[in-house]
Amino acid sequence: MLRRHGFLWLKTCPRPNVLRKQFVPVPHLLHSTNICQQRWYAKRRKRSEVSKKELRSLDFSIPNYISVNKLANLINCRVEKLIKDLTALGFENITATYILSKEYVELILQEYNFALPSLSTSTNLDNIYDELKSPINPKLLTKRPPVVTIMGHVDHGKTTIIDYLRKSSVVAQEHGGITQHIGAFQITTPKSGKRITFLDTPGHAAFLKMRERGANITDIIVLVVSVEDSVMPQTLEAIKHAKKSGNELIIAITKIDRIPQAKERERKIEKVINDLILQDIPVEKIGGDVQVVPISARTGENMDLLEESIVLLSEVMDIRSENSPKSIAEGWIIESQVKKQVGNVATVLVKKGTLQKGKILICGNTFCKIKNLIDDKGTPISKATPSYATEVLGWKDVPHVGDEVIQVKTEAIAKKFISKRQDLVEAQKNSTIVEKLNEERAFAKEHHFNKDKTEELDYEDAAQDHEQNAGPKNINYIIKCDVSGSAEAVSESISSLGNDEVKCNVISSSVGIPTEGDLKMAQITDGTILCFNLGNLPSEVINNRAGIKIKQYNVIYKLIEDVTETLTQNLEPIFEKKIISTVDIREIFDFKLKKKVIKIAGCKVNNGIIKKDSLVQVVRGPNDDIIFDGTISTLKHNRDDVAEVSKGHECGITFENGFEGFQSGDKILVYENVRVPRYL
Repeated sequence: MLRRHGFLWLKTCPRPNVLRKQFVPVPHLLHSTNICQQRWYAKRRKRSEVSKKELRSLDFSIPNYISVNKLANLINCRVEKLIKDLTALGFENITATYILSKEYVELILQEYNFALPSLSTSTNLDNIYDELKSPINPKLLTKRPPVVTIMGHVDHGKTTIIDYLRKSSVVAQEHGGITQHIGAFQITTPKSGKRITFLDTPGHAAFLKMRERGANITDIIVLVVSVEDSVMPQTLEAIKHAKKSGNELIIAITKIDRIPQAKERERKIEKVINDLILQDIPVEKIGGDVQVVPISARTGENMDLLEESIVLLSEVMDIRSENSPKSIAEGWIIESQVKKQVGNVATVLVKKGTLQKGKILICGNTFCKIKNLIDDKGTPISKATPSYATEVLGWKDVPHVGDEVIQVKTEAIAKKFISKRQDLVEAQKNSTIVEKLNEERAFAKEHHFNKDKTEELDYEDAAQDHEQNAGPKNINYIIKCDVSGSAEAVSESISSLGNDEVKCNVISSSVGIPTEGDLKMAQITDGTILCFNLGNLPSEVINNRAGIKIKQYNVIYKLIEDVTETLTQNLEPIFEKKIISTVDIREIFDFKLKKKVIKIAGCKVNNGIIKKDSLVQVVRGPNDDIIFDGTISTLKHNRDDVAEVSKGHECGITFENGFEGFQSGDKILVYENVRVPRYL
């Protein structure tokens, strides 16, 4: 760095977007009375402005990925100089084969004074459809029913609350008595006549994603806590989701009818409230704003108070949304599945606008021209307004649960944005591959000379690679479920099972009955197909020609237990020796054959039974040193061959492999290998 005429000459640039040498004025010298210095600065500034306008034309299209040496050829620059400039920019381990992404190429072209038509903007999958949304029009805002999510631990009575309000029996329809889907119901409350949309989330630990999704798309969360169990693991998890979402909270203490004594009930309720306070829940007891309502959904006790609390809180929140056919409809996918006769179906919770037949929706990598709308009772409806949960028919493919739904004007627009999204997914996938490739090449460059020094390093590297490639044994599964939310939950639950020896590998997870493609994939990967809540499968699927194992389940924890047991059975077996009998060698007898003499051990069985197929060890001395470990060749009682000899009887024994190194006074230990139970 040199000081010249009041300026600092920078050989390297402190900012990543500048490569050329620049003059930076020094403030205390710019106001110098030296007229020569001021004139020189003016000329330099004018020359710099002119140079900025002289841009080089770009006569090639910018690729998504390109290596450094190919880029150097395109911009007519020496590779060594380009590598040097990239290193100055902050790139590490740059080689001629290093692969650059399009964003980096555009940056480099700018620094080399190329005129770029338009810079690519970085987009992620979460906001790629944002430009389709319309800004909120305050004039169209009207009050809408609140969306209430019921959360809590398994079997704490969440669905029973819904049953009471709907005068239905959802619990009776659930396998194992637990909810395994997100149920969406809109009800008119019996006391106030207000409409409320309820989301009933599963309480089992496997449905974490589904519960988290329910908390993120709701207005009010009703946290259900049993007065008998108080705060449980999924209760803590629900509290975590509620705090993260920032939604309003109401506590419902359930099953109070099971404690008829007033004092005992009051004590239990007080304990639940104190446990919630320990979890930083600001209940009204300590001056907070979280209402606590003890209820019994079975008898209806205080259910009117819970209803009143929800309605009052929603009034205070003043929940509004655009409720007009002219507004662009938006919503969320609650559930999706493939139904017989009707095809792909998705349950959509409307967030804004109005859904009607004929409208076109886009969601993830698929779109839909609405063929029909069906409410939670199975009745076709003409439209769905905000806070309404409805089944939408007409999807090209099954959309993913949790994805956002947006209305578009035409199918052409939907296909355009889906193609754009797929290109972005492919670009992100390629970016991961390119990043890994650059790391491998940098590693190869760094260790190239070390590998050539000695052969020992090569052997060590080869052994290490072999160990890495060996890894745990994969037990492959293909998951088929009734709805995509369950498919996600099952996949999340079993994919983490395993250890260093064996692990669960989920090849695919999808909705519907196993197809021919699923059977072929299972055959290729030696996998098992797990069917969840699919009912009776066709006989050609169950009795498939390839002999693929197909297992069916209705309750998720039974599926998890079965997979865990299968993984356990595939662990490397460990055996321990169990002594079942001891035999003393008392005398040695020589038995003459035609051409040779063999030794026979004259023995007496001290305890247990010795059999001809027994595993035995011959031990000697006070320390029981093992001199033979193997099997018996012959077992005789008197002159007869026998299958076994019991305690207190004498016998003659010869050993396999012609072992005759035994002596009088040695002991024979009869043992068996017992498999030690192993667990993940």
